[in-house]
Amino acid sequence: MKPRWVLDTNVLISAALTHSGACDLILQAIADGQVVAAWDYPLLAEYREVLARPRFGFSRPVQAEILAFFDLDGHTPAASPVPSLPDPHDEPFLAVALATPDRVLVTGNTKHYPPASRSGVAVLTPREALARLG
Repeated sequence: MKPRWVLDTNVLISAALTHSGACDLILQAIADGQVVAAWDYPLLAEYREVLARPRFGFSRPVQAEILAFFDLDGHTPAASPVPSLPDPHDEPFLAVALATPDRVLVTGNTKHYPPASRSGVAVLTPREALARLG
């Protein structure tokens, strides 16, 4: 079975801004079928909202291209309850990661997920995630 990983929004933004960087390579691994991007509807709404922010200047086709990585195979209803995090806006990402068999969350901001609050979720930087893929 393919690994099912949750991607923090910052991974998507970095992938769109830095081609051939670690975040872009993670999206390529999803496109190549090495990983399934796990998501639920609140995460998808977050992705859409952030990708559409004018400060990033992403065109609608670029936004659609990124959102296409989140197909129905990855739909994963969030676990409940979820531990409290310093920023409650990060909790939905942890909740979906808790509901996956792999319990992996990829983020550029690991400090947002203190080890004591992870409940067994492996919080990986994009480079650590790539290393895990081999």
